[in-house]
Amino acid sequence: MTTFEVDLNTRIIGADTKVYLARAGKNGHLFVPVFNSKAIGPDLPNLGVNLATGLEGDHELESKIKRARALSKWLRTPAYNRGNEPQTALYYYEDQPKGPGFAQVEGVVRSYFELLQHGDIVVIPNPSAFGNALIAEILPLEGNIVRIPGIERFNGYNFDGRRFGHFKEVRMADLPPTVVELSRVPTGFAEIYNARVKKRIFQLLYDDYVIDDEFAARIITTKDDFNSFDSTVLNALITMVTENIDRLQHGGLNPNLVDLERAAFMQIDADDLQVRININSPGHIAVIAKTVAPLVIGSILAVLVAVNFDANAITPEVVVSVTNSQINDVVDLCSQEVGQLSQSMLRFLSVEPEFQRNCALLREAHDHTGAHTNFNIEVKP
Repeated sequence: MTTFEVDLNTRIIGADTKVYLARAGKNGHLFVPVFNSKAIGPDLPNLGVNLATGLEGDHELESKIKRARALSKWLRTPAYNRGNEPQTALYYYEDQPKGPGFAQVEGVVRSYFELLQHGDIVVIPNPSAFGNALIAEILPLEGNIVRIPGIERFNGYNFDGRRFGHFKEVRMADLPPTVVELSRVPTGFAEIYNARVKKRIFQLLYDDYVIDDEFAARIITTKDDFNSFDSTVLNALITMVTENIDRLQHGGLNPNLVDLERAAFMQIDADDLQVRININSPGHIAVIAKTVAPLVIGSILAVLVAVNFDANAITPEVVVSVTNSQINDVVDLCSQEVGQLSQSMLRFLSVEPEFQRNCALLREAHDHTGAHTNFNIEVKP
């Protein structure tokens, strides 16, 4: 008996996940250092946030902001007209006036080091309309504050930033228009509230995710040779799994499952399933549904890839155990359902006369395209 332990590695997006526009400095001058440091923060040189605790218990924050603003103004003044560098001692700024715009600047600082929560998303626009923006997931505050080195006129100075983890580079042209417009306004940090825009940001950042009643997974392709045969076979796999889920759930103890070749001639209700194909190399087939079908498709493909599409490796006793490493401290009911459906489907299909031929067709399409998922899998005898 072979056991396949599948990790969905799928982001569960909570209703409380917030999305923010976070510009990398005025006019994006910090974009390259932000990308290299994998961190984003306020455009204030040598601010000096506590690397361990952030703003917690920092009674000198007002003086630090005053000092950083003075230094920023000095650095942005032409060298021939600068005069001496501003005072560095914090006590000097205790009785200095806050100056115009102080409350807004302090709000940005607190947004980065108090408001942003682990798992929130930031969209970091590229200063070039033809460049790639960053969409990134913020890491926990503790231990993830870094000094971002300045460049050009800010060379030798640093900027405090929050680290981000998972991220994607996305063409500016692919961002929602409202986000592009927001990136041009003076405010360097702003929350994005529109639910439709937020969902689009999630879709751009994550290959595999669950949000509200939407489940999404991607079949990743890595080779240029993607022809009509490959498209037909991979789409047939998607249709086969989706149709068989319905039959497993409503077909009694011995459901009559469809094989790959029959599925190639079937039509699935577009309201139940969306398939979006991007055949660039590397490319993907995005499968989105209001059921767990996309995750089951990914799970079954992961199992078949793991055994090199060897039909003899899948038997009526096969065990598929599914978990999700992206879930912490909650009951993983979604993964349980995906595991049960994947296991039942493979067990039923393994005794079908055409299963060996179906595996051969999928192997051929995989050889052409490199089709696989982001799911992690371990095979245990």
